[in-house]
Amino acid sequence: MKRTIITLIAFGAVIFAGCEDPIPTDYIPEYVFTGYLIVDEPVKNITLTRSLEPLDSFEYSKATVADAVIRIWNNTDTFDLVYVPSDTGVGSYQARDLEMLVKPGTEYFMEATIPDGSVLTSSTVTPERIEWLQAPREMLQYPIDTLNLPSPDSLKLIWTPSPGVTEYLISVEALDTLNYGSYLEPPTGESNRRIERFFEDNAPRYNDVVRWGFLQNTQVNVVWFAFKWFGQHEITVYAPDPAMLEWFKQVRFGGNQFQSLLSNIEGGVGVLGSASVARQNAFLLKNQP
Repeated sequence: MKRTIITLIAFGAVIFAGCEDPIPTDYIPEYVFTGYLIVDEPVKNITLTRSLEPLDSFEYSKATVADAVIRIWNNTDTFDLVYVPSDTGVGSYQARDLEMLVKPGTEYFMEATIPDGSVLTSSTVTPERIEWLQAPREMLQYPIDTLNLPSPDSLKLIWTPSPGVTEYLISVEALDTLNYGSYLEPPTGESNRRIERFFEDNAPRYNDVVRWGFLQNTQVNVVWFAFKWFGQHEITVYAPDPAMLEWFKQVRFGGNQFQSLLSNIEGGVGVLGSASVARQNAFLLKNQP
C-alpha cells in the first residue's frame, strides 16, 4: 500500500511538472523589419532588428541586425541595400544608389537574408502621386492672444486624392528645436523654445518632435495644437498603402500595441509599406519673445 501511494505521488509530480510554464529564457527569437517606400524619393531608413532574451537588458544597438543582405525590386529596377551605421548605434539600411527613386503605382518586392539562414519577404504597391492644391504658407503667426483666437484660427490644407486611398496621414515636424533667429531676415541670435501646454507635461510622447494624425478626406484644418515648437517645421501629408496605414494606427495611435496578424512580413514581423507624399516647410513665428 505504501509503495502504491509513493508511486501515485511520483506520477502526479511528473504530470504537474510537465504543465509548468517554460522558463523565461525559453523563447523563440523573431526578426522585425520596418521600411517605407516613399514615391519620388530614394530607398532609405530601413531597419532590421531581432528580439532579445527576456532576461537581457534592452539596448537598441544589441537588437540591430547589421549584416543582412537586403534587396528591393520591381519589374525593371533592383535596389541593393547597404547598412549605414550611426554614432548612436542605431543604424539603418539604404539603397546603394541614392539616385534611383521609388516609382508611383508600382509593385515592389523585398527579400532580406540573414546570416543564420532566416529569410524575410514582403511586397507593397506604391500609391499614385498626390500634390498640393492649397499648400501651407511659408510664414505662420502663432496667435498673439491664445484666449481670443481669430476665426478661422487654423491652417487649411488641400491636396489631390490618390486613387484607392481612403485614409491619409499627416505629420508636423519641428526641424530645429534650438535655433530660431537664424531663419529670420535679418538673422538674429534668438533661440527657439517649446510651446508649453499644461496638459502635455506628462504626455507619453512629450519629447517627440513630430505630431501625427490621420483623416479620411483630402483637406484638413491644422489647428495650432499640432505645433510643439516655434520656428522651422515640415508639414507632410502621406497617401499610404494599407500596410503602412495599419502599422501607424497600431504603433502611433494605439498605445504602442502590435497585432502580429496585421504584419505583412513573411518569416518575421513588421511592415513593408509605401506612400506618396506632399511636403512643405513652414516657419512659425512666436507670439512673444
